[in-house]
This record gives sequence, C-alpha cells and structure tokens, in this order.
Amino acid sequence: MNTIDLPSKKLMIFKIISLVVISSIMVISCYVYHKYDTYKSIKVVVNKEAAVEYGSANYDINKLIKKVEGEIVSVKQDIDTNKIGEQEVVVEVKKENVVKEVAFLVNVVDTIAPDINIKEEKVTITEGDNYDLTTNINSVTDLVDGDIAYSNEVTEDSNFYYDFSYGEDIDNVGEHEVIVNAKDKSGNINQIKFILEVKAKPEYRISIPVNANAPANGVGGDLVSIAYSLIGAPYISGSNGPYGFDCSGFVQYVYSRVGKSVSRSSYTQAYDGVAVSYENAQPGDILNWGHGGAVTHSALYVGNGLMIHATNPSQGVMLSNVAAWQNGSIDKLMGVRRIP
Repeated sequence: MNTIDLPSKKLMIFKIISLVVISSIMVISCYVYHKYDTYKSIKVVVNKEAAVEYGSANYDINKLIKKVEGEIVSVKQDIDTNKIGEQEVVVEVKKENVVKEVAFLVNVVDTIAPDINIKEEKVTITEGDNYDLTTNINSVTDLVDGDIAYSNEVTEDSNFYYDFSYGEDIDNVGEHEVIVNAKDKSGNINQIKFILEVKAKPEYRISIPVNANAPANGVGGDLVSIAYSLIGAPYISGSNGPYGFDCSGFVQYVYSRVGKSVSRSSYTQAYDGVAVSYENAQPGDILNWGHGGAVTHSALYVGNGLMIHATNPSQGVMLSNVAAWQNGSIDKLMGVRRIP
C-alpha cells in the first residue's frame, strides 16, 4: 500500500487552495472589468440642438436624445422651463444592472412670436381726420416678455416694440393696408394687417332753398373796397373791430360800414338775408363755411373766385381763393347769403 508523506500532502492542498483563489480572483476580475466596461459604455447622445420651448409644462425628454446606451430610468436633475438659457439635465441610465448618472445640456428657448390683437380688420375715417393707428390695437403681448409697447423710433438694433408700416399716400382717399409689426427680446417677429379706409369729405349744404330771383347786391363794390382795406388786420377771437376781428365779426363790421346790419355769429349769418347759389354769388355776398352739418366760418365774397376773411391768429385777415380753401381745409362751402 502506497502512502503519501505529510509534506507532499500539504503541498497538494496548498496548490488546490491556490488554484481556487486564483480562479476566484480571475472570475471577480472579469466580473469587475465587465461591470466597469459596461459603466463606461453607458452614454447619452443629445440632438445637435437640444432645446425646450419656454414655459413647456411637460416636455418629452426622449425627443431631445438622439441615442442612449442603456435605459433612462429616472431624471435626477431637471430644468426650469420658465428660465431662458442653457441648463443641465442629469439622468440615471441603467444597463445590465449597472446604473450611471449622465449629465447633458439643454437650451430653454423662446421661439414664439408676440401675439397681436386688433380691434377691427377695417377702420373707416373721413379725409382730414386726425386718426391714431394705435387706437385699433387691443394688445400686443409676448409669452416671455409680457406687454409690448408702441415705438415710433425703430432702428435695426431695436427689440421689444411694435410699430406700423404703410404707404406714403395713407392720408389720401381710398383703402390703405396697414401692417402691425411686433418684435420681442428674443428677436421673434409677428405681423398682422388691417385696412384703413379714408373716405372723401362730404359736401355739406345747409337745407335752405336758394332764391334764384334775389335782388342784386347794390353795395357790393363798397363792401369789397372796405374788405380789401382791412387785409392784414389781426385775428382776435370774439372781436368785431375796428382793430381786430374774428370771422363773423369781420363780416358784421364790413356791413356796418355801409349801414347794413347782419347778425353776430357764423351760424346765424347763415340765415341772414336770402340764400343764393355760389354760381350766382356777387361781390359782397357772405360765404358760409362748415363741416359735419354745422356752420363754423364766415367770409366775404369779393368776386373772381376770391374771398376775404379773418382766418386765425397766425394769418389774420387775408385774401383767399375759394376753391383752394375748400380743397385744403376741413371746412366746405355750405351756403351763400345776400343782404338786400
């Protein structure tokens, strides 16, 4: 019977133990290396321009990611979508029971243009009206920047404003396209259009029939001479001479110089004497002017399409062309009166 001596037996046991230890170390090393390799392989690749719109309540993080090695199991650090700018997101990614925190950048952006709310799609005014375009604006607001104010001094560097674009002929009779332009601080621009219709001034006439058989103005020549002598006199509101006049006071004063009486106001002078047509007007007749159906101005006709009247404080008593005055003023010729 063969026997193994004790030293040999101990050596064999040591070898077996050593082999087991080395094997265990190799297995553990392989496991650790595999885990480490798996950990290293976990990554998140975001889209080239990973962006979230400002104010997004529930954005989808998966739409920002181009590729992920593993599975996103949670978001450890989220972004605040109510703050514009670049922010860091941290997610937990799991792969083969290995979990890794991965950080990447997301940009919160404002790409929504301001909202423009107008009152009417078509605004109608009368020629000569002083119309403010901003009165057709209900509001101009931006999700990020809030209310946007009107500016009439827009430059290339301007932001956070709204203004208007329109043609040079916007004051002329016709329909004109008005463009409302709005820009926020992020450079987003919005436009909306409305129509401004300018209607011609109505030709008003007082509803008094003219007298085709009215007698001639027998003192017309004297009235015209007196009126010419007063050109250059100052306009003084409420005055009827002799050193200054308002419009009806001028007419009253000239007539008083030839011994004839007319009333004091422009409105009442529209009913003095008898009505004649402008085509039959004679030197010395009173021209009644006004707008909106109301007589507001008096002048003295001096013949050849001309009149003399007290106009305003800057011009005083002056000679004017009747047709030119009608074309350039808000007032229209409403009647002609002859004082027998």
